[in-house]
Amino acid sequence: MAQQHLRWLMDIRLPQVPRNGLDAVYAEELLHRPGPVGLSTSISLDRVLVTNDQEFRGAWELPLMHPGLVVLDGVPADGHELERNLMHLEFRLGQDERHASLAGERFLVKLDKGICQIMEDGTEMAFEPWKQVHVQSAPDFARQMTTQTAPA
Repeated sequence: MAQQHLRWLMDIRLPQVPRNGLDAVYAEELLHRPGPVGLSTSISLDRVLVTNDQEFRGAWELPLMHPGLVVLDGVPADGHELERNLMHLEFRLGQDERHASLAGERFLVKLDKGICQIMEDGTEMAFEPWKQVHVQSAPDFARQMTTQTAPA
């Protein structure tokens, strides 16, 4: 899958990323009512909303026409930390064949620690392959061991 280049909408109180880094628009630059930008602004601008508002976690469904939502588990120390974590998310999405885009999806970025996909029921599933547990059932394991030890 080709590397994604997402368009981001940064919620209020997030640090500025370097200008040559990400395609980002900041809530403070937009004319809107006081308070955080919301899902409707993100939809109208066709940009993935990046926020540290933890109320976006939990059980609910993001509208399919929404370009996507990224919840940060804290406030990044500076723009470089924010950029590094969002670029890591873009990289992981580019490696995952199931995610052609972020449309209708929610992700949790644990700053410099990992990425989870937030499911409709509120569960948070590890998005990095090295953190996902794959367990074989006993019959599959026994069959695999038999075929590996059988004489040729």
